[in-house]
Amino acid sequence: MKAMHYGQDPQEEEKRLKELRSYDILDSLTEKDYEDITTLASVICDVPIALISLVDKDRQWFKSHHGLDAEETHRQHSFCSHAITNPDEAFIIPDSRLDDRFKNNPLVIGNPNVIFYAGIPLVSNSGYGLGTFCIIDNKPRELTEAQLNALNILAGQVMNLLELRKTNNKLNLQRELLEQRTKNLDNIVAERVAEVEGQKIQLEKANKELQAFNYISSHDLQEPLRKIQTFASLINDREYNNLSETGREYFMKIGKASSRMSHLIKDLLAYSRTTENKQYDTISLKAVVKDVIEDLEEETGKLNANITVTTNAYFNAIAFQFRQVICNLLSNSLKFSRPDIMPEITIDYELTKRVEYQTNIAEEKEYHLITFRDNGIGFDSRYKDKIFQLFQRLETRDLQPGTGIGLAIVMKIIENHKGYITAESKPNEGTMFKIYIPV
Repeated sequence: MKAMHYGQDPQEEEKRLKELRSYDILDSLTEKDYEDITTLASVICDVPIALISLVDKDRQWFKSHHGLDAEETHRQHSFCSHAITNPDEAFIIPDSRLDDRFKNNPLVIGNPNVIFYAGIPLVSNSGYGLGTFCIIDNKPRELTEAQLNALNILAGQVMNLLELRKTNNKLNLQRELLEQRTKNLDNIVAERVAEVEGQKIQLEKANKELQAFNYISSHDLQEPLRKIQTFASLINDREYNNLSETGREYFMKIGKASSRMSHLIKDLLAYSRTTENKQYDTISLKAVVKDVIEDLEEETGKLNANITVTTNAYFNAIAFQFRQVICNLLSNSLKFSRPDIMPEITIDYELTKRVEYQTNIAEEKEYHLITFRDNGIGFDSRYKDKIFQLFQRLETRDLQPGTGIGLAIVMKIIENHKGYITAESKPNEGTMFKIYIPV
């Protein structure tokens, strides 16, 4: 495709702006699908800022702005305006302070201090650059080939979402027109409904591709991380005493960062697997808990934790997924136990016809109710819904050492079982989770 220099060709720029507005995306509300993609890019490339930027006439507007408070900036200061002049190539600036085009840019010398920039153009089916999927850092850096490939894949997912939005908008308009026609147009209505179903299949395919990317990229990231941990272990064994106090402090931070990244990758893998293998089996609650306790023996022994299952029960569930639920909830309780008292975790079971926050549930429908109680640090009740969202960690990093994925995995698995989960807690008074799985 020939590069389109929009700023030099007013007619082409006008066509590009018309194409952009055909998506009806500018100034739209925040959407989780876009937020998840920028969050994933920030994690994979280890950068503070990831954006979905759309270049309007006089501004660049951000559909998602992970790590940045601003929702838009002036186009005249935009790196993305440069990126879309050649939609076929990634636009990468390793150090903007060394580039005559950007070294005096207000976004470089002031907030948000754009030193490193990498943008993948978002290109419409007609070949017009709408904007970019970009990442930003406030220090110079280079991307690995794997990270650049990941950005290209994620940019493709953004365009899939935009094209689906455009198609769905057209279909919705067509559906409204069809509803106003007479019953003599039944054949046309049936045809349009079939088109809607086709778009639904495309959306499901796009979601599956994104899940597959999560799984594959997590595996690819394991190898360089293992090398970091191996060399860190060698330094610890052979060179630690030769380091200065500052060097030891830096080395400790490297160890913590690599450990956190390892947990994050494992949790991303677990999250991507929650849609796999939905084979139901009869399981024993006590047997599953006992199996998980054996896996967590080091943690439970170190804290001298007391874990009690008051009642055994047998019920149908997706075995490996339900085991993951038990593991994540027990790990959560151990991780956030209070340092001054021995952890006490109680697991109760009963059959019930009442789901506390689902008032429209049929009275005659029965649920397996599994209740987890602990005496840990708890949390403020206003966060009871937020804790189940992906990458959500409450309060400070020191007090909340997790990856922000564990409870999101629990929620997704319970939803796979057509069930519900609630949380109740108060600071320093422990936490209670209630799991409802339909019989």
